[in-house]
Amino acid sequence: MDESSDRLDEVVEEYAANRITRREALKRAGVLGLGAATLGPLLARVLPSSVAAASEAPGNSGQAAPKHGGTFREGYDRDFTPPNPVANNWADPDFNALFEALVIRNPEGQIVPMLADHFTSGPQGWTFHLRKGLKFQSGAPVTPAVVVEDFNLFRSPKTGQNGPFWTPIYDVAAQGENVVCKTHHEFQAFQETVATEYSYIMNPTTWKAQGSKYGTKPTDGTGPFVLSSYVPGQHVIAKRWNGYPGSVVPFFRNKGKAYLDAIEWVPITDATQRAPQIQTGLVDAVKNPPPQDVATLKADKNLVVLEFQELSNFFLSVNLGDTALGFDDLRVRQAISHAIDREAIVKAVFLGHAAATYGPAMTRWKWYNPAVEQYNKFDTALAGHLLDEAGWKMGSSGVRTKNGKPLAFTTFNLTDTTQNQVMAAIAQMLAKVGVHMTVKSLASAAFYPELTQKTTSYALKWLWSSPIDVVALFVAFYQPKTAALNSVYDAFNAWQTAGNSPQLKAAALSYQQAFAKLIPLIPIYTQNTIWVHNKNVVGWQPNQANLYPFYNDVYLQNA
Repeated sequence: MDESSDRLDEVVEEYAANRITRREALKRAGVLGLGAATLGPLLARVLPSSVAAASEAPGNSGQAAPKHGGTFREGYDRDFTPPNPVANNWADPDFNALFEALVIRNPEGQIVPMLADHFTSGPQGWTFHLRKGLKFQSGAPVTPAVVVEDFNLFRSPKTGQNGPFWTPIYDVAAQGENVVCKTHHEFQAFQETVATEYSYIMNPTTWKAQGSKYGTKPTDGTGPFVLSSYVPGQHVIAKRWNGYPGSVVPFFRNKGKAYLDAIEWVPITDATQRAPQIQTGLVDAVKNPPPQDVATLKADKNLVVLEFQELSNFFLSVNLGDTALGFDDLRVRQAISHAIDREAIVKAVFLGHAAATYGPAMTRWKWYNPAVEQYNKFDTALAGHLLDEAGWKMGSSGVRTKNGKPLAFTTFNLTDTTQNQVMAAIAQMLAKVGVHMTVKSLASAAFYPELTQKTTSYALKWLWSSPIDVVALFVAFYQPKTAALNSVYDAFNAWQTAGNSPQLKAAALSYQQAFAKLIPLIPIYTQNTIWVHNKNVVGWQPNQANLYPFYNDVYLQNA
């Protein structure tokens, strides 16, 4: 039986056990490329039609009554950064328990209400109507004025990590129960920003009072759980907020307080320990076990394995401002890119649980442009020719030189078991064309301070739901402004001035092709996200439209 069949069996088994509804089963089948016509007859065999119909009835989940209580332990593939929606190095899954946004993506990627109950957009900007009766975990009211203060923090280049995404917003104001974000033109791409982690609403008074310690103490958000303990390298713990006023998110089944007493997130940075910890019950769920363990986990009848393409791209950056190394020369960047055998990396390191990328977006993104695949293909002969043409001649040592300078540099890499293997492979590939790259793998505390506009080279995986926004951020933050990238800048401007979905799609297609041609960042691969949970867990449902699962619906059958 092939891998797709194994995963289809899991979907049917979960449905048969009443752990998921028919609608959720169809969503998961869609990830496998299967439609209702294929899955429907299988579901009909495992549950009587009356039960299947009841599962879709309003107010009835088709599941046994949820259990209250217990602590859900989730293993994570990174160490945690302090949860801070204004700015930090990485948004982790605890954001989805501690905070909420005005609007959020549903599993199909559409924007739906969360703290706002309705919203509109037009040529003068966006208006969000705030729900009544909202409060922060401290008891302070959530008002339009407070949201305006948050938005001004988010959009300020002095404070907001994602400030460049907000550029078209020239003013934010409270008008009655509304939050009004003003623009001089259409800005449909704003939906890609306002529904993401660095737009989650928190009490700005608490944020200012805690200063540099924010995220290590209770964060005073609006989510169903309150931060209880943050210990780097050990855990993050959140406890149920009994004052939670409820949710209006359409795809949440539980509209009230959380079922769980608490959530404990445990960083498992050693990838080899992820499968053992979920198999022995040390955690109830885990993210990204290594590819070599996936088959074993799928064969374990006590576990459920979910897999789909991650909202990410791993890339190598060389600084266009480093003229001594020729990185301002497109031919040199192209040569480095052509020397990398992405398909070999996907096969050898990921065992097929990834996809080679030749442009800035993941291959299964809704607006992926396959035209990027004409660029950056593996071709060592072409790589050598481009380097020769650029004046970098092969030396007797096997390293190319120009004007007496070797084509040698150090790349900073955020250490990770799998990414370290990838970087070792890339270094060997580059050596074959006369490029000497030394990899220096660092933990996050040492890695991120190395990132400046003067960094010669670094490698990193971005994880974000809007690829056009995030790659534009890396170009803006860590590459010098240069006329050589004008077509990339112009394409991003078109993205930020698009007035509807067709225009957004056209801008996204244009941006990807301009990016792949000029490669301000050298894309390598997008891995699959692999999520595993034991069958005691119900309602923990990762989806491809959001970075992490939500926790409102989660409960433990044996709590």
